[in-house]
Amino acid sequence: MLNSQMKSDTCTRYVNNFKKNGIISCGFSHRDPDPTFRKIHNDHYSCFVLIHGYGSLIDEAGEKYPLAPNSFCQLFPNQKYTIIIEPSEQWFEFHLSMGEDIFRGLASLNLVNIKKPVFEINFKPYLKQWFNGLLFQLKTVTNHSDLTEVFFNAQKLLISLHNENSEIPDNDIDTVISGAKQLLSLDYDKAVSLEDVAASFNMSYESLRKLFKKMVGISPIQYRLNAKFHYAERLLNEGNSVKNVASHVGYEDPCIFSRQFKKYMGRTPNSFKKNATAKE
Repeated sequence: MLNSQMKSDTCTRYVNNFKKNGIISCGFSHRDPDPTFRKIHNDHYSCFVLIHGYGSLIDEAGEKYPLAPNSFCQLFPNQKYTIIIEPSEQWFEFHLSMGEDIFRGLASLNLVNIKKPVFEINFKPYLKQWFNGLLFQLKTVTNHSDLTEVFFNAQKLLISLHNENSEIPDNDIDTVISGAKQLLSLDYDKAVSLEDVAASFNMSYESLRKLFKKMVGISPIQYRLNAKFHYAERLLNEGNSVKNVASHVGYEDPCIFSRQFKKYMGRTPNSFKKNATAKE
């Protein structure tokens, strides 16, 4: 990665008033090799993927784990760590943080690996897109319901990172399907290139389309439309105007949005708004 591409860009938000368990933070950042910044002790869960640089992690028991590009490093809550950074290489990482209770819940379901703080991942192109998409969502959401959705997306990303553990036999089909679903559920206000989604998994679009339909039952295009219009339904039920909802899901013309929404959902957008008004 060129230095011009290694720019720090992070965001931290809270889904509730309890900062310890309501935190959600992610972004790209550097770490200073100065010993002053080596000691780490958090009351929440944090992890990072090392994109560029070398070093090591030392846990509170004194065990040392080497860190290199594609290392996935976990900093468990209420434990002390020391990170040693080799100054000869610039350090650049993508980090993700969330509350202890959320992490413990995922661990209790065996969705994340708590046995090792460091392991190597298969860093596939869809992960970089997911990193950028999650950061953009976290920085731009303006209401609590959308922030909650970003919170769930962060958990899904964490699970996917654990599924990319290079020490575990890779189930390519599950990886492709779960990754494609996530990419198809991002940025509803923008056009998505299905060819780019497929390329993220080193596949042609036609190959992805056949596999996706076989495993999910519908095509990638149908999946995105389904996700988009159900997202629009939720916004309408929350009382947003048809014009505002249309813009959120990528329609400049509210009339075109209304026609396509009715065709897909069987009801007009205004009928959902009337229901939302009646509930109030």
